[in-house]
Amino acid sequence: MSTSWIAISVIVCYLVGLLVIAFTSSKKSAGGLDDFFLAGRSLNKWTVALSAVSSGRSAWLVLGVTGTAYATGLNAMWSIAGYITVEVLMFFFVARRFRNYSEKMGSITVPDILESRFQDKTNILRLVSACIIIFFMVAYVGSQLVAGGTAFSASMGVSSSTGMLITAIILLVYTMLGGFHAVSKTDVLQAGFMFTSLVVLPIIAIFGLGGFGPILETMNAQQAGFIDPFTFGFGAIMGLLGIGFGSPGNPHILVRYMSLKNVKEMRQAAFIATVWNVVMGWGAIMIGLAGRVYFPNIEALPNANKEALFTTLGAEILHPFFLGILLVAILAAIMSSADSQLLVGASAVVRDIYDKLIGKGKEIPPKKLVLYSRLSICAIMLLSIWLAFSAQEFVFWMVLFAFGGLGACFGPALLLTLYWKGVSKAGVLFGMITGLVTVILVKKQPEWTFTFLPDVKALVGKILFGITYEAVPGFLVALIVTVVVSLFTEKPKNAEELLNSIK
Repeated sequence: MSTSWIAISVIVCYLVGLLVIAFTSSKKSAGGLDDFFLAGRSLNKWTVALSAVSSGRSAWLVLGVTGTAYATGLNAMWSIAGYITVEVLMFFFVARRFRNYSEKMGSITVPDILESRFQDKTNILRLVSACIIIFFMVAYVGSQLVAGGTAFSASMGVSSSTGMLITAIILLVYTMLGGFHAVSKTDVLQAGFMFTSLVVLPIIAIFGLGGFGPILETMNAQQAGFIDPFTFGFGAIMGLLGIGFGSPGNPHILVRYMSLKNVKEMRQAAFIATVWNVVMGWGAIMIGLAGRVYFPNIEALPNANKEALFTTLGAEILHPFFLGILLVAILAAIMSSADSQLLVGASAVVRDIYDKLIGKGKEIPPKKLVLYSRLSICAIMLLSIWLAFSAQEFVFWMVLFAFGGLGACFGPALLLTLYWKGVSKAGVLFGMITGLVTVILVKKQPEWTFTFLPDVKALVGKILFGITYEAVPGFLVALIVTVVVSLFTEKPKNAEELLNSIK
């Protein structure tokens, strides 16, 4: 796809804007870990809401959902229904407790919350959860670099390798300098680009067709699933809804709740985030449906790739300036996820391993911890670059696995931690481990495990009526194990009093 200098100029201005935000935020993030990783809990409702939405979506929304709607019609609605529903519930009912508890106990990370809640003197909860986070975040960032390389290659004509390095450098500079202050502000900017592109493109596409008539005709001409979302089987629908199981356990989303300045604004933030999520999700679906009229055969798309619809349709009907906005939206979706994942990975290294384990009992100067946080961001980025260049197939698979894997590991643990006085340290520990193992077995058995084991995916499909998306059985197994083990093991003292204080 040839791109004019107008579109390229829009992209360049966007990248310069990210760097300006980083430099202006650098002083605010230098005060200590609370400033660097939570922006001093000083963010307003708009920043928290839009940052949570943009960091949670990545390029999957603008490329994946549009492509799914192009290929399957209204069945794509199940792809967005799960995460929207869960995030509405999280924002309205869980976020306030999460924010209250984190401030009351001085918690900055998810391992902080688990260790303080269960009075864990052995640090086993912190160590296990920090290792899980670092593992997933390195692969998560690596996948975003690969996606960034593809985006830069398509938009600016550079090689994919060069595009990955450009993505890495921009991410590294503004995340390392500005910390969560810069990340949250850039996420708002990036949410604006994503929102604009997912609203403007379908509107112009529909006007270009003369209304909804041609879209409805094309949908009726396709298989029944295009017009009837219930043609998918129960297992397929529940598997798509199961995407939402990842939201309660992804630290780069949860940290937004902890950063809100005024907890009384949480419901307003929830409303803003919900509207933003719904509009962007349905905008993506409408792009896919309209795109089917413009490109009736998938062979008309580059390399017959349905995920190329977003940029191909934009190049077909938009002025180069707005095409630049579309390309920026893809980069924004990638970077708004990767920057948060970098910070969460670095917080696990510095706060949870260095500060609380290696330096346990020592007084470490706040500025030294911030310096080590910045160095940790560099280290995670280097690992992610290595992974992106050496194992691209693994990375593409990992981005699909990581969201659900984190949800299975931390979702049940955190929800029960905040709502059930009877949950125990042993229950949470075994729940996290069995959730992770279940997700791996369902997704990668026997490739990562022993060949003599049964086909776990097929077995899960039979038990759960056709549901095979690994996040669902992982979440359910972790939940059951956490509850059962907790019933027979020692509970922390004063749990009821603590939970009452954060309602």
